[in-house]
Amino acid sequence: MPRTHTLLVAFLAAALFIAMSPVAAFAQDPTYISNSQCKICHNKKDEGEQWNIWKAEKHSKAFELLSTDEAKAVATKAGLTTPPAESPECLTCHVTSFDTATGKAAEKIKMADGVQCESCHGPGSEHAALGKKFKSGDKTVNPADKMPHPGESACVKCHNDKSPTWKTDRYTLADGTTVGFDYAQAWEKIKHNKPAKN
Repeated sequence: MPRTHTLLVAFLAAALFIAMSPVAAFAQDPTYISNSQCKICHNKKDEGEQWNIWKAEKHSKAFELLSTDEAKAVATKAGLTTPPAESPECLTCHVTSFDTATGKAAEKIKMADGVQCESCHGPGSEHAALGKKFKSGDKTVNPADKMPHPGESACVKCHNDKSPTWKTDRYTLADGTTVGFDYAQAWEKIKHNKPAKN
């Protein structure tokens, strides 16, 4: 067999192998895009102004809170030797995607923005990509398919009895008992549903 023919057969075999390989082998995990990207679509009145609601509530100020005298007192009482705004123990819950191994948040996440959309909903790159396709006219895609709507399990990763500010009587239930966390009442403080279309 001539050399060029052998090379052509080898090339075609390699191309066929690649074409038949599962697409998932080339897929990338979703990445963090930051709340500034979420704002593009989710600050509009007809979409529910979710970004504006987040910006006005405490989660957006979670990192800022770590520089207060109250946070410093909590950190001292907890035995931390570094300021709360530099302590991985605090940053894991006060900053989106903070990684204790690297001491950093994801590349596009600004620590100053505190607990952002992706802290609860997960990395938004796939959701944003589908959103761009949808907005450009491709109605076969649904951006919501790539945006989890978390429940209580997302909240209790930080709102739990391991937190140094945990209070066992923070919430009062309908029967009069007190608990440290109640998802229904907590959600009422931050709810940001997309309005139903008429």
